[in-house]
Amino acid sequence: MNRLDKLRTKFGWTESPEPEFLRFKAAAGVLPPLPADSANAPMLAELLKKNPEDVNWEEIQAGQIALVAVMPLEALQARFGSLADEYETVTGGKPFAHGSFPNPPKKEEEWRAGVVSLIEDLAKFRRAKLMFERVRSTVGLSFGLFLFALVVAAGICAQFGPGAKTGQHTFWQPLLFAGFIGAGFSVLSRLYSLAWTPRLTAQIEDLQALKKGLVLNCILSMAEGVIAAGVIYLLFTSGFLKGDLFPAFKETVAESEPAFTRLMGYQPEGVADVAKLLAWAFVAGFAERLVPDKLNQLAGAASEAKSK
Repeated sequence: MNRLDKLRTKFGWTESPEPEFLRFKAAAGVLPPLPADSANAPMLAELLKKNPEDVNWEEIQAGQIALVAVMPLEALQARFGSLADEYETVTGGKPFAHGSFPNPPKKEEEWRAGVVSLIEDLAKFRRAKLMFERVRSTVGLSFGLFLFALVVAAGICAQFGPGAKTGQHTFWQPLLFAGFIGAGFSVLSRLYSLAWTPRLTAQIEDLQALKKGLVLNCILSMAEGVIAAGVIYLLFTSGFLKGDLFPAFKETVAESEPAFTRLMGYQPEGVADVAKLLAWAFVAGFAERLVPDKLNQLAGAASEAKSK
């Protein structure tokens, strides 16, 4: 493995091939050697001399396929059974279920062909899974570092920015920022709970498309979180959401001012109300269905009232 692959393995982003190589090396030691005129003999001899830490999955797969040529029938049958069980565990279905290949095989050559086919299929699933984990980890790490930097920058701005010097603060910026961070936290949770399944194998060949899809999903979720934070403020100030759990507001603009100016001038009454407002803005960004469900509830109540 190169240094980058070793680093990914160290942090758990890829599965180390070393245990599989040691099993392969042990199996090669009890099998007959390849014929001297075999095209795979030099490759196999070179592979068996390698340090386990320097071997990759592709080399192991090539070595396993080469060994199939010298496996006796009993070993082929045992290997076919273990690979079939692994295939069923990985995919949730039996191999060759569509009748494209006899299962179980009848002839020795069919056993060899079946073992080779299963090795190649499992290698394809393994590569797809590793690519998926790599893309998910890259997007998640990049997005997490971006959020961390944003939070730090916001803290510095709040401490040393113009508002800190003048003592005048607007609540809209921290309100929308709380919704933004709540949505970001939700995105990170979903990214790291996103699990690979064999169904993704067909869609994962284009890594750039997968990356763009994940990044686009992140951006849309953040935008939705900001909008949800603004909407929940309107629900509070309109009186649709009241109670001890919700913040109370006061007017800070004279009644002679236009109504929209007075709306924008609404402020939480005290420190506890400010904290409640920011907490609910965070929750609105994190729980994507909170604000839409409330709006649907209000729309249903309006329809019922209209029909009476």
